Amino acid sequence: MSNTFTAIDHLYAFEDGDVLTPAMGVSWVKPEDVGYGLQQYWNPTINAVIETDFKQHPVFLFPQPYSSKMGSIVVPKSEGQQWYYGNISDEGGILQNGKVKEKFVELFEVTTIELNKKVFPALKIKGNLATAADHTDKYIYYKSSWQGKQFTCQQLIPIMEAVGESYKVNISYVGQDGSGDNVLSNDNDWCKMVPTLQRSGDPVKSDATYKWQRIVNNVWQDITAVAKVYEFEGNNLKVYNAAVEGVEVFRCEVTYSGKKYYGVAEVTDEHDPYYIIHGRSQASNAVAVGSTVTYNPRVIERATGNVVTGFTFHFTFTNEQGEVLKDVTERNLTYDVISKYGGIAVRIEAKKS
Repeated sequence: MSNTFTAIDHLYAFEDGDVLTPAMGVSWVKPEDVGYGLQQYWNPTINAVIETDFKQHPVFLFPQPYSSKMGSIVVPKSEGQQWYYGNISDEGGILQNGKVKEKFVELFEVTTIELNKKVFPALKIKGNLATAADHTDKYIYYKSSWQGKQFTCQQLIPIMEAVGESYKVNISYVGQDGSGDNVLSNDNDWCKMVPTLQRSGDPVKSDATYKWQRIVNNVWQDITAVAKVYEFEGNNLKVYNAAVEGVEVFRCEVTYSGKKYYGVAEVTDEHDPYYIIHGRSQASNAVAVGSTVTYNPRVIERATGNVVTGFTFHFTFTNEQGEVLKDVTERNLTYDVISKYGGIAVRIEAKKS
């Protein structure tokens, strides 16, 4: 059993003792659509969506709240759950009496999706959110609870006009069971990450090179293929249980026409006998002006709930592009620094000699 494992805190609100991390999962309805992105490009010349057309490529969104105490993605409570479009209000509520409201029936469908023998609520996007009159980014929210803990997941759907050329690296997940799952478990021994460089919504099919990396000692280092640990299938990276302890973050570097573009992905392993309590100095994710957030992590054994001593902790801080931040002090995050980078991902590694 490994004596090194990790946890990542995205500055979501949590209750210390059980870190419930809200995240939204994405799974394409048609397996052949893996590689498409959620962003939509509107072409003002022809007044139509050119990519991604959800009428042709529908997608499932589903909540993925991760309980550090359970060491797994948990299924939220169905009573009182709600999906929202645009804003968290009665007006933005998609469901009424468990069904999609009439004004949203052309856009959404409420359904379920099965992953790792668990059935999650899901929202199917089947209509285009970009229109001739509205090219603004959209947000979809899911709100529910688990064991009395309220949580809210959100998913951004970027809307852009197809003016000039815009590049983005999309990363999709394919689990061993064929689903869009990035969680390794007893039923899911590997996860394949599928990167696609898109130019104004269209996949760049040639002349682009792909390279996968992971953080080692605060530096992104290239990944070398190792059987049943890291395996490459063309541009795709297949990650096995042996490569992940807790939560690991990966980055795909794509080089095209002399420029580099990055996509960041995470894989979670549910096999660990331990979990990390972040020990953050405040429960809220909102850091006020003049405030400083500090960390005092501890390791807990899931079987007993007891604190396990003898671990040392190492911190890595990255921005949304996965770039390691050199000017951030360990365990000490000020408002000014968080504001400077527009949010920071905190990776905590616990190690026992």
